[in-house]
Amino acid sequence: MALSLTARVVGIPVRSVYWVWLMAGEDRSGAPCLYTTMGQGDSCGPLFVCQIDLQTGACRSFRAQLPNANYPTTAIWSRRRRGLFIGAAYAGQLYRFDPRSETLEALGAINPQQATFPCQIDEAPDGTLYIGSYPACDLTRYAPGTGEFIRYGRMDETDQYFYPVCGADGTVAGRVGFTRPHVVAFDPQTGEHRAIGPVADANAREGFVELLKCADGLLYIRSHAGIFRVQGLEARAVEVLPPPRPDFDDSQTSTQPLPDGSTYRFLDRHTAEFRQIEIIPPLSVWPLGANRRRMIYLDWESDGSGLFVVRAGPDGKVYGSSYLPEHFFSFDPLTGALLNHGACTINQGEAYSIGQLDGRLYIASYPNGYLSVHDPAKPYRFGADRAANPRHLGRMDDTACRPLTMVTGPAGKVWVGSIPDYGMWGGTLAWYDPKTGTFGSHRHLLPDCAPHTLAWLPELDRILVGLTIDGGSGTQPRAARAGLVLWDPAADCKTWEGDFGLRIRTVYDLYALGNGLVYAMIHHFNPASRMELMLLDLRARAICARGSFDTDLLGTPMQLSSFFRHGDWLYGATYKGLYRARFGTTAVEPAWDAAAAGAPAPTAPGGLVGATWYFGAAARLMALSLPGASN
Repeated sequence: MALSLTARVVGIPVRSVYWVWLMAGEDRSGAPCLYTTMGQGDSCGPLFVCQIDLQTGACRSFRAQLPNANYPTTAIWSRRRRGLFIGAAYAGQLYRFDPRSETLEALGAINPQQATFPCQIDEAPDGTLYIGSYPACDLTRYAPGTGEFIRYGRMDETDQYFYPVCGADGTVAGRVGFTRPHVVAFDPQTGEHRAIGPVADANAREGFVELLKCADGLLYIRSHAGIFRVQGLEARAVEVLPPPRPDFDDSQTSTQPLPDGSTYRFLDRHTAEFRQIEIIPPLSVWPLGANRRRMIYLDWESDGSGLFVVRAGPDGKVYGSSYLPEHFFSFDPLTGALLNHGACTINQGEAYSIGQLDGRLYIASYPNGYLSVHDPAKPYRFGADRAANPRHLGRMDDTACRPLTMVTGPAGKVWVGSIPDYGMWGGTLAWYDPKTGTFGSHRHLLPDCAPHTLAWLPELDRILVGLTIDGGSGTQPRAARAGLVLWDPAADCKTWEGDFGLRIRTVYDLYALGNGLVYAMIHHFNPASRMELMLLDLRARAICARGSFDTDLLGTPMQLSSFFRHGDWLYGATYKGLYRARFGTTAVEPAWDAAAAGAPAPTAPGGLVGATWYFGAAARLMALSLPGASN
């Protein structure tokens, strides 16, 4: 039976937005204005559309009604329809904002039970919309005039992402991602689709394929094998690529200017603040030398950004990261100060792992496995220069994408285990040496597997690596089983691998007890899929004890490491609450059930400060006081 514990809300550390598209449009009267779509985190709040006054920056917000329509992952302004169309994840819905009625309307499911994440919308010359989605790599056509959806199904049998583009000549094609990037052409008259042109291999890092709309309005493939024009269901080689003319630039800002020719952009997109827009009129309407630029400041309001990871710092404070965008925050239990410090990396994803070494915090972030270092004792100013704090240190290797796990200290280094990039298999164990500023990395510790959790065993002078069969996003596992690896940090090499006779899918979490003993939360297939808490003896290479883990009762263990010791108990977190086992045993019992206690369930693993466990629940930082003395 779970303990009677009460969680309290500390506050909402971060109120930002993500998947922000900026484009020109018109208001109810037909006057020009700007629109931006803004997403909020899972379970934090629905996406919303901001209609922006060009003179004052005042925002009128219109919210989606479906609770899981959190992210506007793709959006376009249709000049033909004089309205805004939005693809919403993870609801898989198509939305329309009509400025004349000033309503944001859900038009329906893009592809029910299949499409959860709309990848891209484009408008054909006849005014119909083509929408590609994840995870089914599917294509759907929507006719705004009739409200009809026509669903064509999968465009590729292996990959999961599809990005359609429509040419001025009626050609429709899409880029497939991410394991074998290539182009699929589609015939709107017959519904036939066909793979055309070159094919790249993301895992082997061989080739590249891009699908472009160019200044002539036609579609082209730019690739390792040359340039091709897409015509109907064919790819025809050409010598010269016309200037590309995408509908949106790399900053998700429309290339369509305002009616007077003015261009526009967010000045603070790089820090994911989205409060400052610069409007630049064309040179023709201003005398030479005049200050043409003007600024507007936006007043939108967010419900809050989801928290992804929460950890205890070296100074008794709590630190963590929001996700999409990644803002770094801190909480001081002594003063009650809860601060959003802003960007801590050049990414806008999220920190997956945070560790401390010599009084500094090391932050490993998605995407690209970038590493930053922060000294909590010094003023906060993110940058890449040597005086910056946090300081961007760089990408740990060219494979890492999701840096799930970190240990600090072995051989004086920071060690990070990562899932590989999109479309790839075989994650990396990478290190950073603060003394020399150098990186090192090793891939495929077990073939096509990736590190999922790390533990430092100082008595053996080894790092224990728990692996998973999972590959990067957009892949299906290729390895039949994962396992564990012992790594010598001084020699920087593997000294043992094994699986204790288990067909392991994922080693979720590890906790070292000393004397070669380690707790491990393992998902394996012996004989059927099951989760178990095991006590492993790495000296004897034996399982000392094992206990069944009832996910129906306790919940699914968190993706990121959640083990911690409090008193004589090992605690761990699931998406339902906390469980525990008395030290030295594997008999698991519920410690705290969030729903039964009337509290929000954990969504981000936490950090223990004294006898209080801090964790994330959607956008909220929560605190849970535990019974017994702290360690």
